[in-house]
Amino acid sequence: MKKLVFGLAAVMMCVSLAGCGGKAVDINELASALSSDGKFAEQLTEVSSDIAEKRYMISDGEVEECVSYTGTPAVVDEITIFKTSDTESVKEKAEQHIETQKTTYTSYAPNEVSKLDDCVVETVGDYVIVCVSEDSSSVQSIIDQYTK
Repeated sequence: MKKLVFGLAAVMMCVSLAGCGGKAVDINELASALSSDGKFAEQLTEVSSDIAEKRYMISDGEVEECVSYTGTPAVVDEITIFKTSDTESVKEKAEQHIETQKTTYTSYAPNEVSKLDDCVVETVGDYVIVCVSEDSSSVQSIIDQYTK
């Protein structure tokens, strides 16, 4: 009887833990799909993970994997996806990054601020996804295709 109880407990624990990790996401494929179909004002250019982490004020070791694409300084368009074990902290830093961009672009290029107001900053499993584009509903649809 004890073996049965322990066996059932072990199975339940495995099932519970399997649900916590979420679906694995190929961040390069997702970023490529967003770049192709996300409706950006201009062609985005890949930025190194080191530069992306500095832009978001991410500490060393806080992110396992990162991919980032940005436009020229004339636009706020960007795609940045982080894989991290501390999604809460990284999402908070992403939201702070967006607020900083709003402050900067309010006087520099006020027509860009509406994109920041409507951008996607989302946590999915171990991933934090940031996408600033002209069409956040298209972006959300693409993210859903790759993460659900």
